[in-house]
Amino acid sequence: MVLSQKLNQNILRFLPILLFSLIVLNISSCTTAPESQIYELYETDDFSVLRADPELFTGSFNDFITSVYQTPADQKQALVDSFLQWADSTTGIPYIEDTTAYFLYVNGSNPQVAVAGDFTGWDPENQNLTNLSGTNLYYAGYQFENDARQDYKLVVNGNWILDPLNPTTCSGGYGPNSELSMAGYIQPPEIETYAIPHGSLFSTTFSDTTQGRTRTVRIYTPPGYSEGAESYRSIYFHDGSEQVDLGFAENVLDFLISQELIPPIIAIFVDPTDRMEEYSYDYDFMDMFVNELVPWIDGQYRTMPEAENRAVAGVSLGGLSSLLFTLRHPDVFGNCGAYSPAIWFGDLIDQYEASEVLTVRIYMDAGTYEPSIYNSALSLQGILDDEQWNLNWKVWHEGHSWGAWRAHLDDALTYFWPMETSGIDDRY
Repeated sequence: MVLSQKLNQNILRFLPILLFSLIVLNISSCTTAPESQIYELYETDDFSVLRADPELFTGSFNDFITSVYQTPADQKQALVDSFLQWADSTTGIPYIEDTTAYFLYVNGSNPQVAVAGDFTGWDPENQNLTNLSGTNLYYAGYQFENDARQDYKLVVNGNWILDPLNPTTCSGGYGPNSELSMAGYIQPPEIETYAIPHGSLFSTTFSDTTQGRTRTVRIYTPPGYSEGAESYRSIYFHDGSEQVDLGFAENVLDFLISQELIPPIIAIFVDPTDRMEEYSYDYDFMDMFVNELVPWIDGQYRTMPEAENRAVAGVSLGGLSSLLFTLRHPDVFGNCGAYSPAIWFGDLIDQYEASEVLTVRIYMDAGTYEPSIYNSALSLQGILDDEQWNLNWKVWHEGHSWGAWRAHLDDALTYFWPMETSGIDDRY
């Protein structure tokens, strides 16, 4: 994949930063060995392996497996080692062939190996990798959409591990996972760190009187905030620390602002004190948020007080809460970002169906690899579309993962407060 796919009408403005990205990411191209270097070619059927120079393999993965079976026993492992070197230098591992991803693992002690991830519901049962007889290679192939992105782990003799052959990981609430991205998936440049103007992130605590609780709150102010006097739009994030640490929200804000895709904004990252309680239709928590926290922020920072200039956003249960806050307090939150919202839980769909159409903007998305989330969000999407709410609905071939949520924060922000007619990539 190349970052040029992400350019639209802003190609000239994006060119310097994209060139910088290529340097940072150390993107290189693969070349084919000159014909004079192709020697000692070992052929079986239509699959060819360059023994002395392992850079050239032709044919399918299944042809490779057949080739190993037909190779003398004392040469099988060398053929596997050559293939792994070649696969790593081309698509990387998991090895991708059209719409199939092959998970590969090397271990000579005859373990039981399985894979678990978004695509298995994180259940390794009946997901075993097959040992290639006479070698230390284990493999399994799975079909995915061309633009799919998945979190996964290998399970070796009951131990859950990162894929040793795959250096790409994605952090989550329970630690890092290995990441698979298919050939058509476009990596989000906005989550990277660049030599661009950066905002400031402050950490403080907020104590309320409604619930008598003290919680961590982080506040992002855009570049130039301290030198100016103007007021700014604001967005409140549930699961605030995870939005910063796992969702790279600070990087995304810096990038979108620097590229003039959104206006400078203030972001408030709010941590729960009891997540399951507060994000499960806790109306006392909502009252505290609306009647105490928002006025406190407005008193401390130069925010625009109108609802259309304020947003609330969250993931999973935080997405559920964001939809509830917007429905109950459209005079406070005129924009809602609901990522993989857990609206299968409770009566939120019924509440929206009974509501009059509100003049709010709602961004909502879900992944096809989180079925309960996807199906319930699809039900709400149908209601909102039928009633002609202001909705931006997105579907991704991904799972319940910070890898998905961090890559699509820009979709909501540019929907709420766009500064250009097109976005930073072709996901719009």
